[in-house]
Amino acid sequence: MYIAAAPQRATPAPLRAEGGFTIIELMVVVALIAILAGLAAPSFTDMFRRFRVDSVRETFTSSVTLAREEAIRLGTPVVIRRITGCGLALADNQDWSCGWRVFADLDGNNAMNAAETPTQEVSLTPAVTVRKGNNTNPEFIVINRFGQVTQVDQRFEVFPTGMAAANGQLICFTAGTRLRTVKNASACP
Repeated sequence: MYIAAAPQRATPAPLRAEGGFTIIELMVVVALIAILAGLAAPSFTDMFRRFRVDSVRETFTSSVTLAREEAIRLGTPVVIRRITGCGLALADNQDWSCGWRVFADLDGNNAMNAAETPTQEVSLTPAVTVRKGNNTNPEFIVINRFGQVTQVDQRFEVFPTGMAAANGQLICFTAGTRLRTVKNASACP
């Protein structure tokens, strides 16, 4: 004889947690990200300042190299002259923060005339200040037909606007127009 078993009742499956995050977990992650971003922000600011200064220094040294090459190629002096009138309040005639222009000086007057065309023109952002560090002809540099600077002891200061020149870099002209960069210094060695 076969006895049928009593029907079993189906028990509900245990409740499973849904995938995802709770609001508390999400708030903790957002708070940690905010703390890490707050700690990293000052170093990013310094990094961007250094990048801007490095970029302007590289642009200036490239302009000097271009001027040397043009002077030798053309057999005539080439001038690197500061630009004014860019909307910035320049401190004095040693302030090159608007940028500079490179041109072959055909008449020898150290100024660009209608007959002379610029080989290069560089405009700068207001975040970086460029100053010629000495008073000898503060508005220009002359490269002779042999590719050498005609004035001795040329020095340019490149630093973040609003900071001291010692926080930036010096571009020092050595004998024969060799350029040397010195960081965080107030004088060329």
